[in-house]
Amino acid sequence: MLADVPEDAGRSVRVAAMVLGEGRTSGRIQLYFYGDSMAKHLQVGDELLFEGIISRPRNRGNPEEFDFAAHLAVKGISGSASVPEGKWRKTDEYDGWDDRLPFMSNLLVGALRGREHLLDLYRKAGLRGEPMALFSALTLGEDSALSPELEDVYAGVGVTHVLALSGMHLTYLVAMLHFVLLRYCRQRVMRWVGGILVLGMIWGYTFLAGIPPSLVRAAVTYSFMQAGALLGRSGFSINSLAVSALLMLCLNPLWLYDVGFQLSFLAMAGILLIYPRCSELPFMQNRRWAWLFDSLAVSLAASAFTVPLVACCFGTFAPYSALGTLLVSPISAVLVYCMPVMWLVGWTGIGTTVCVKGVEWLVLLQNGCLRWMADWPFAVMNTDWSPLLMASCYVGLAVCLSASYFSRATWLKLLFSTTLWIVCVGIADAWSKRTRSGVVFYYNTRCPAVHVIYSSSASYLFPALPDSVQGGMAYIADSFWRRKLSAPPVVVSGNYRDARVSATNGLVECAGGMSFLVLCDDRWERLKSNVRADVDYLYVCRGFKGSLPHLARLFHPRHVVLDASLWKSDRERCLQECRDLGWNCYDMRQEGALKVALN
Repeated sequence: MLADVPEDAGRSVRVAAMVLGEGRTSGRIQLYFYGDSMAKHLQVGDELLFEGIISRPRNRGNPEEFDFAAHLAVKGISGSASVPEGKWRKTDEYDGWDDRLPFMSNLLVGALRGREHLLDLYRKAGLRGEPMALFSALTLGEDSALSPELEDVYAGVGVTHVLALSGMHLTYLVAMLHFVLLRYCRQRVMRWVGGILVLGMIWGYTFLAGIPPSLVRAAVTYSFMQAGALLGRSGFSINSLAVSALLMLCLNPLWLYDVGFQLSFLAMAGILLIYPRCSELPFMQNRRWAWLFDSLAVSLAASAFTVPLVACCFGTFAPYSALGTLLVSPISAVLVYCMPVMWLVGWTGIGTTVCVKGVEWLVLLQNGCLRWMADWPFAVMNTDWSPLLMASCYVGLAVCLSASYFSRATWLKLLFSTTLWIVCVGIADAWSKRTRSGVVFYYNTRCPAVHVIYSSSASYLFPALPDSVQGGMAYIADSFWRRKLSAPPVVVSGNYRDARVSATNGLVECAGGMSFLVLCDDRWERLKSNVRADVDYLYVCRGFKGSLPHLARLFHPRHVVLDASLWKSDRERCLQECRDLGWNCYDMRQEGALKVALN
């Protein structure tokens, strides 16, 4: 049974699903439908029969690559399967309740199907394209239609939290509900009824959004605040934040490893611990500009606690994050307030043109402002922090906030010692993560390639399919190359020679004594020789239709590398030929990308 909305992933349609047994569910898996446009029309709750092999998710092993296997594990997904066209069929639809699903899964599937009906109201109203994608993400947490370019813009300015439903969005919704339901509730009984009604709406909205950890945190925190207000006590403190984290981890311990969960709680901790100190500063008492300073103080307080984690996990630092948040917050608030209006417009069909044009104008204004900020100097700064450096920064923050617990002399000593420690860790971190010379055989089915690296400014890329470099290497360029290389690699697509490398018909010799042969066609099949040449690596890619026994007459390799782009039958044939010849074989499908040091 599909447990999420199918997402277009380029060459495939990706969706999370629950495996149904005779009793209850037996696990969650990720399905990839290749070459099948019909899969895009599937919905949450659809039940399928498919033919495929479920395997445990693995990372590709490319340098600086996102840990996708851990990401799936945090979501409770323990397997993945590729489903070719024609190897699946739909058998049933979700009818509101399924005895094979746990109680929470039934609620979530039902809520997600309800969200699809609300999204259909947006479509009936006339929203399309980028406005539809952003408005759906801002109001209902449906971000599968967001383009990679738009996500990069928000990440570059440091306002990705605007796209992920969190406490900011819930604050706008709570303000609206308080204005409508609680403003005129004077009697105690009515305030209790109104408070409970608001809590029910908040949790219903959280389920409609798919129960993201950041929104659950905000809903739990608001529940404590509302309970405290009804009982005449304060429910917004660092203690209530800690209890919220404890309750959430009791429900789902895997949330502890979710970056969204961590960032949400760190941002709130920063606001609770730093903002009260900022509010006591003299310029915060200026009545004319208090709202501006107050908004900046909240953004800076949240950023102070989230920057180290972002720098470690995502390798970026956005200096203008607080300004970006201040700029888009009012526009995002108006868009959130437009949510019930768009539901009504899509349902009744009244005023569609005016409302849709208004939403489109606001979306284009917000995106235009952020694209403008993304072009500012130093809008995105690349980082490469280790967990030790990140932890050291949090220790430094704790020391800065502990001034009231120590004498001034003791606190200054602690501050100096911590600062010195952070500087030393940063220097050691930069030294240990410097770009080293080596050769990387990438795990990339779209663009098989070998990358010879001498330094951050001198490297060479030998692709098997030169025409696919720009699109096929994009995600590696955005991670590994952006972090580690000061200059893009020289792309070698034919014969080439300089002081460092020499390439002839796919045979590459590197300064330092390493050599490899890229095999992606049958150009070596017609050649004969009485002397076998020594080569370190035979790199076999898709397109090679020859036989390794014939190449054994020409070359004597130390290792054979079977690229992940090979078809299953070709890979099995090459594996058997390597066993017959007694050659060492490295299968990327099983072991990931190959990284070799270059002498």
